[in-house]
Amino acid sequence: MKTTEKKPPIRVARSSVEACLVLVFSAGEILLPPRRYTPGREALVIGREAEKGISLPGDPRASRKHASVHKSPAGGLRIVDEGSSNGTSVNGQRTTESTLVDGDVIMIGDSLMVVSVEPREMGDAPVPELLGVSASARRLRALLAQVAPSDATVLLLGESGSGKEVAARAVHALSGRKGPFVPVNCSAIPESLAESQLFGHVAGAFTGAVARQGLFRAADGGTLFLDEAGEMPASLQPKLLRALQDRAVLPVGATTPQPCDVRIVAATNRELRAAVEKQSFRGDLYARLAEFPIHLPPLKERRDDVLMLFAHALGSPLPRLEVELAERLLRYSWPYNVRELLALAKQLRIRGGAGPYALELAESQLGHESALPSPPAAPVSAAPAVSREAAGDEEREPPPDRARLEELLRRHRGVLADVAREMSRSRKQIYRWIQHHGLDVEAFRR
Repeated sequence: MKTTEKKPPIRVARSSVEACLVLVFSAGEILLPPRRYTPGREALVIGREAEKGISLPGDPRASRKHASVHKSPAGGLRIVDEGSSNGTSVNGQRTTESTLVDGDVIMIGDSLMVVSVEPREMGDAPVPELLGVSASARRLRALLAQVAPSDATVLLLGESGSGKEVAARAVHALSGRKGPFVPVNCSAIPESLAESQLFGHVAGAFTGAVARQGLFRAADGGTLFLDEAGEMPASLQPKLLRALQDRAVLPVGATTPQPCDVRIVAATNRELRAAVEKQSFRGDLYARLAEFPIHLPPLKERRDDVLMLFAHALGSPLPRLEVELAERLLRYSWPYNVRELLALAKQLRIRGGAGPYALELAESQLGHESALPSPPAAPVSAAPAVSREAAGDEEREPPPDRARLEELLRRHRGVLADVAREMSRSRKQIYRWIQHHGLDVEAFRR
């Protein structure tokens, strides 16, 4: 029996996040700022002549219609190579079709993109000290701007080198407090001197002592930054708690507390909750320090910011980078975070001069493997990539004839990645052969 009852339309819940592609590098140049593209219902075309998609007009190695990105009803992304001349790579692996996930690095011709999954609606704030276009950077700036005008104690959590002192200085700058910003490394203070250095001492408190105000009172009206707060001596923790509660300090040798208007920002790379459970850190002090905890993401979770930060560290004039180096920078795991990036940029400036910079300049620092996973298995559109097992056997493989290697370098204009793909060998092995024959790669790039 048929019914004329109308059924309500099926509504698909709108996801709170969306996936986009961030173009960070093209034809030897870091894009400042990077360009963000969000695929819609129709395929997003990528190529040298992609009028309505991601256009790469300055990239001679990109095909006119190189690849396309398709969005599923659930919001996931899939990239398809459209029969390009030079292939499409995801996380260093050639592919004809791959499902994309957050943080994937896509190479098309001499251009690089990063997949970013981020909230549809999120805040941001003008915090000049904190560079980045990633969702993590924007979220961090918004949180710092939100908490800065309050008197809440901020606890910055994150890996070493992730920028905790930069964030602390931003809180102080946005707070409106007129006093100074005073940083102190808690792990560097000897336990016997910790109380005196933080709270000061009166004249005669110990043999030869002259009156000192201490770091708390030095920061009066401003911000005291307690870096490495998790390393604070156990004997000092209850005294710090009292100072935070009373907004006053008791100098060593004194009998009367001294009022002190100080904003506290603390930072640690330790898991303080675990330290509290092990009774190596006071729970009441942790609760006081963590009135407003903020987690700083590691650099490996901000891949769309890596080249922007690297360009800032290199300074002006900005040298050109070869695509192999730019891709390795994006795929590297950065165990020491922004601090490591800054150090590498300084090394390259010294070693590479005005550029262009090739991967050889930084390969020893960046290592030979990426922390990124390989994409799901898919048909390979060109010469197969060398497996890790096969790469171990390359050390014993005799070098090719010098004339053959010169011909390949000449044809590919000294681009080692292209030579490696044609020979089905790793780029590292090609470099070994070049060194064996004493060839100058730069001579083939002119």
